[in-house]
Amino acid sequence: MTQYISDQLLPIEGRPSLDAYIVYAGRGLRDMGRGLIAVIMAIYLSAIGLSITQIGLVLGASLVGGFVLSLAVMFTANWISRRTWFAFIALLTGLMILVLMVTENVWLIGVASFCGSYAGSGMHWGPSLQLEQQSLTEVSTPANRTRAFSNLSISSAGGRAIGSALVGIATYLIGVRGWELIDAYKVLLAIYLGINVLNAVVYLCLSSAVESKLPSGEQLVNPFKSKAKRPVLGMSALFGVDSFAGGMIFDSFFALWMVEKYDLSEGTIGAILVGTQAMNMVSIWLAPYVSARIGLLNTFVWTQVVSNLFLISFALSPAAWIAVFLWMARGIFDEMDVPTRQAYMMAIVPPEERTVMAGSANLGRGIGRMPSSTATGFLWAGSYTVAPWLFGGGLKLVYDFLIYFSFRNVKIDDQQLESSH
Repeated sequence: MTQYISDQLLPIEGRPSLDAYIVYAGRGLRDMGRGLIAVIMAIYLSAIGLSITQIGLVLGASLVGGFVLSLAVMFTANWISRRTWFAFIALLTGLMILVLMVTENVWLIGVASFCGSYAGSGMHWGPSLQLEQQSLTEVSTPANRTRAFSNLSISSAGGRAIGSALVGIATYLIGVRGWELIDAYKVLLAIYLGINVLNAVVYLCLSSAVESKLPSGEQLVNPFKSKAKRPVLGMSALFGVDSFAGGMIFDSFFALWMVEKYDLSEGTIGAILVGTQAMNMVSIWLAPYVSARIGLLNTFVWTQVVSNLFLISFALSPAAWIAVFLWMARGIFDEMDVPTRQAYMMAIVPPEERTVMAGSANLGRGIGRMPSSTATGFLWAGSYTVAPWLFGGGLKLVYDFLIYFSFRNVKIDDQQLESSH
């Protein structure tokens, strides 16, 4: 039987509020740092003496930390303001980067990675993501929500491109000034620290408009008691599958793969990631227009099918230039699902259930992501093989078909949402 789930939020006319632009700016800065750390993290850890298995465990600790923090954000949604959480997370990440700069002890680095959630604070999941989804939903309307999430993702892609380009500073310091790699990378870590401090200041400018309109302190947020439990838990479980697969192929492992297999420099890798972010921005910008024609669900499923086929082909590339071409071609489709998926999530539950949907979906992605980087580390412990790429890409294809057949009969009773540009 076809299901209809209505969105009753009253429309608000006019341009996005100042709060929306602050959220966009915060995401851009956050992912500027993420773009920077993604390129250098695994290489830096290897340079200070960690084995591939230890690197996988450190990144795994980061993902566990991100999950724990996401859990805290969701359960305290009715008690602690979103503005407070935004600023606290940014400052905590900055503090833990400082620990990474001053020690080479694997246990201290593991603790810092857990608390700072370096790998768990990215675009696709993490505590800040659910705060962004909830905040933007409060200051947008059904008619402009897909575009609002698209703008958020464009800010993300632009930030990551700038962050990847900043890696060129290390290339200059090493190649021209003769610095040691570790010292040059510590300059980049200091920049990442500064980005997080600035981001905390930006978030403190948010107004109360981003906060939940439900009575504060009313109850503990619990997805198992949600009125929309079925779509909330179903989507969360499927996102966990996708996140596990995605965690095997994120940018830090891409950088390490390109260094080890094709002997590319970090500057070249940074340039590739800048180009990929440009492709991502095109993908994100097109998302509202594509979804207006084929629907939100079709957009975020079928563009990912194409993306994952490119990913599998990338893993099997016989030459560096072919691998680069396929990776960047994948970028045209890779992010089109992000704003459409987020808008879809917010549309299939009533307004009072959006906090629990955002939180539980984020936690589902966190549960899936936690073991994935560690699994990649073990798969690469003996040698660098295509196994993580093929397994991750194949599993993502399974997720695409599972989510399509699970939700293909759920219709959104809000034509404005899917027809908005």
